Amino acid sequence: MPCRSFSGPALCFLVLAGMTCALTPRLAAAQDVEVTSFDQPAPASSVVEPKPASGDEQGVEQTENVRRKRNRLKLHWRSASLDYQRKFRIDFRSKFRGETRGSDAAVTREELDTLDIPRHRIGFDGQILSAVAFKVDRELDSTNHLGVPTDPWRDVYFDVTQLQEAQFRYGQFKMPFSLDETTSSQDLEFAYRSTSATLLAPSRARGWMVHGDTLDRFVGYEYGVFRTDGSNSIDHTPGKRVNAGQTTAWRITSEPLRGLNSPFAYVHVGYARTSGDLPDGVSVIKGRTVLGAEFYKPEFYVFGKRERRGYEFEWLPGPASLKMEQITLTEQRLGEGVQNDDLSPYQVKGQYVSGSYAFTGESKARGLDRPLHPLFQGGIGALEAAVRVEKITFGSVATGAGSSSPRADVLPSNTDRILSFSGNWYPNRWVKVQLTFVRETFTDPSLVYKTLRPTPDFWSRIFRIQFSI
Repeated sequence: MPCRSFSGPALCFLVLAGMTCALTPRLAAAQDVEVTSFDQPAPASSVVEPKPASGDEQGVEQTENVRRKRNRLKLHWRSASLDYQRKFRIDFRSKFRGETRGSDAAVTREELDTLDIPRHRIGFDGQILSAVAFKVDRELDSTNHLGVPTDPWRDVYFDVTQLQEAQFRYGQFKMPFSLDETTSSQDLEFAYRSTSATLLAPSRARGWMVHGDTLDRFVGYEYGVFRTDGSNSIDHTPGKRVNAGQTTAWRITSEPLRGLNSPFAYVHVGYARTSGDLPDGVSVIKGRTVLGAEFYKPEFYVFGKRERRGYEFEWLPGPASLKMEQITLTEQRLGEGVQNDDLSPYQVKGQYVSGSYAFTGESKARGLDRPLHPLFQGGIGALEAAVRVEKITFGSVATGAGSSSPRADVLPSNTDRILSFSGNWYPNRWVKVQLTFVRETFTDPSLVYKTLRPTPDFWSRIFRIQFSI
């Protein structure tokens, strides 16, 4: 595999991984400890319960009241949660991630081998009376892995969940679009999400959504209205680049064989769409490599509708997984011709196929973050290998000889073909270690020479350690 070795920063992470794994047996040993006497001034063992005489019903009642009071508020170390008589529950969350990454196409050595610790996330989620759920997450930094400024507030919402068939969510959260984008980072088989999800899915926005499912997820639905087109489409650089305003998004999913004793019990299919209005200006949808270098920067004007269509498929047979997704984004260019005529819409199409296998036997449907045999507890944790093939193409709906003119009907096209390999290690429920290699190939390398070395294909790599509670 033509890639350069990691240097000092990677060695630092190896040391960090060893120290983290060495400490986790102590956490595992204490994970079942429970504190139950928050409302008592003295430990539970010092509480003297009244001893009723035989047949004394009043004494029995006093004893029962003391027991109820003692068990009123509970802190569970294992799940880092606090609950009150099953009426209120709050789970505390934190995530710390460090990584080193580099690319053979980087212009300088500093860009090739850089140490980065970009993610420090804290938050909490919980439930009230089994009727209202809530979640608050915040990043301690304000840029993503591409170096793009982002809103540090992630998920901030409440969800009325009393009826499984009809639930209501309000706040800031991920719009209902894309299997890969809506998958938790703890369950991702690769260091980064697919390029299709990263560049084309809308991600988070403020708004509301109704959602639910029937017949044990035989049919699920999500429909929402949001103030903007999502955080993935925001461009913070000065200029005339425009993003869609109020956007509607909906998604239909099905797990038709769920609950059956069959290898196909965990088959998931779905279809989603979004639609929003674009003001007159230059499109904000750019092409970037996996590590963030721009390879397609539109300089043409758009006006009209921005729409997305997405198809998704997932199959989780035991320790294996198979996922496929296709996303198409189009932006109208109404009245943008030299004679105020309508031009062919700007179009970006992305698709990927990925597969993974857990060699240590864990079920993909249940997740690998709970290994069957954790490190220092009779095993080595969970080991997984994954491969993903994807392609993303930028251009216009009309095809032919493209022109760089901002008023051209046919736009120049470029395609990034990406092959990814990843090895994942879950020593225990708190730690995840990933090593991902990525090979990218462009159909028109001349368009990317300004930001990368003049090479038609190149390898990149990411080494990451993630600690989650």
